[in-house]
Amino acid sequence: MSENKSENQLKNLEKVKDAALSCVHCGQCRVANWPIQNFYYVCPVYKSQVSPQFDPYFARGKNIILKGLLWGDLKLSREITELFSQCSLCGACEEFCHNAMNENFDFPTHRWTSMVEVFEALRADLVEAGFALDSHSSMNKALTEKLNPYDRDNKEKSKWTDQIDFKVKDASKKPIDLLYYVGCTAALTPNIQNIAIYTSKILHKLGIDFGILGEHEICCGSVALRTGDRKAFETISEKNVELLKRLGIKTIITSCAGCYRTLKKDYNKKLDGIEIFHTVEFLQTYLQEKEISLKNLEIRTTYHDPCHIGRHMGMYEIPREVLAQISDPIEMQTNREGAMCCGAGGGLRKGNAELSLDLAKNRVKEAMETGVENLVSTCPFCYRNLSDALEELNSEMKMIDLVQLIYDSLNRK
Repeated sequence: MSENKSENQLKNLEKVKDAALSCVHCGQCRVANWPIQNFYYVCPVYKSQVSPQFDPYFARGKNIILKGLLWGDLKLSREITELFSQCSLCGACEEFCHNAMNENFDFPTHRWTSMVEVFEALRADLVEAGFALDSHSSMNKALTEKLNPYDRDNKEKSKWTDQIDFKVKDASKKPIDLLYYVGCTAALTPNIQNIAIYTSKILHKLGIDFGILGEHEICCGSVALRTGDRKAFETISEKNVELLKRLGIKTIITSCAGCYRTLKKDYNKKLDGIEIFHTVEFLQTYLQEKEISLKNLEIRTTYHDPCHIGRHMGMYEIPREVLAQISDPIEMQTNREGAMCCGAGGGLRKGNAELSLDLAKNRVKEAMETGVENLVSTCPFCYRNLSDALEELNSEMKMIDLVQLIYDSLNRK
């Protein structure tokens, strides 16, 4: 392997090294016996690899490499970047980690140190050493310069409002308590703008006073953090915090799982005093408090757990409870903690589009096995990748975000 440009700087990895060093190489993060399936591929990247399948494609092999780095047997390199970028940071490995699951084992580090955090830490060291993927570098450059990772004019973030027949308040000009934080993907991707449209239509129909930031909305910075560019993340998060605090925002809702996780968890206490909800979470509580019933649409659905609100934030039941009111849901073979990742996150789609799509196709095939007509999720990024997979597989299954079904239910006569 090519040598590191510096003296093997591992300052970020050193802070979370105990989780990697505690790995006992049992292989539970590769395949596992689990109640939902007799033989379950835990790591979606490992599952997607054609034979031969090698250890570095799942957490056990990655932890061996981490130990080599920490013990000085290996140095940071471009090859290590390419290997660790072939991971969606879904977190399935830590859910199935023998150390984390077995209370009788005295290897408890995974209970408070996430493997996702460990892999993010190494990515940060790789970026700081000059080994970032070119595709990730250009994305994060656009993020800091144009306030979105798609290298688009940020003024385009409000264009989706042209498709609705009411005026949405501009939160940058008028004081509001509730901010709908749209997110870059739903705001800037034409075939995903329906998520923003239906979210705003629901809020309008329910008479909820809300606003958006439009062209002034700043990316949450999730992609920078996941791909190891902590400098870009700090830059963008500081701008966000300053803006949101200055505007006096009290409550934020977002229909993006990645934005939700980032604002609520990764911003840590920077947004103290501001309540943050996923839209479905907010609506469930609101509808219950107002005693508003959802009507059943008499359709069959299956729910895909986005990693960012599922494994990363523990939100499994709220979307299912809402979905059960408006449809006949059937679970996929892997679900909740064991749900197979769609492959869009962790910079995987940007850094390795072909592998990302392979993961999405595996998930869609699992959804198709349920025999239902509608695949439902609560994340624009999942929506995008799974939609591409459905098209690639020529499937007649329809991709729908849960907010669209909620809107349809509220309007059903």
